[in-house]
Amino acid sequence: MAVLWFITWLVTTLFITDAPLTFDPVNWWAGLLLAAVALDLAGAQAKNFKR
Repeated sequence: MAVLWFITWLVTTLFITDAPLTFDPVNWWAGLLLAAVALDLAGAQAKNFKR
């Protein structure tokens, strides 16, 4: 998911608009990156969860 997000951001930045990643303050691109990483990590942890 994070790789898909990064490819989308890269294409958008190169061909559509100049939208940098900023973490101070967090803009919406950086917020989406953080959400994608969080979902990837949570999904990996959920797959390894055993009862």
